[in-house]
Amino acid sequence: MKLRIFVFACGVALAVTGSAAGVFALEDTANIESVEERRLLAELKQNRYLLDEKERELQNRELELNILQGEVDKKLDQLERLREQVEKMLAQKDEQELERINQLSQMYNRMEPAQAAEILLELDTQLAVGILGGMKARSAGTVLENMQGEKAAQISTAYATLKKN
Repeated sequence: MKLRIFVFACGVALAVTGSAAGVFALEDTANIESVEERRLLAELKQNRYLLDEKERELQNRELELNILQGEVDKKLDQLERLREQVEKMLAQKDEQELERINQLSQMYNRMEPAQAAEILLELDTQLAVGILGGMKARSAGTVLENMQGEKAAQISTAYATLKKN
């Protein structure tokens, strides 16, 4: 019975103080008579030491994780800024391409329709459609009349879709 009271008192001291100091204080005041009580006290001290060691280890890991989280956040911010720069560059590139297509459209407006049709058939379909889209409707229609073949059908279909949108 005495042993149970002692173990309970050690547990209460640990719970109340949150440290092994409470057990050490009990050790000083408790009259330890049996070997079993001393063994239990030594075991409690050892367990408390191990718990404190694990707590320090967890605190160190938490600190490391916080440092790593900060580094990850910095990298994410850098990536976000780079993504925004790339988006701006792509938007500028798109603007430049549209301007060039508009310039080409004006050139094709001044060409003979048969010659323009021949050249457009050699170009990429999307580029040809873009050029036709920038031309005056009458000129584009005349150029399309001078086109023949499967590529002409693809360009015509894509141009018709472009005009609907």
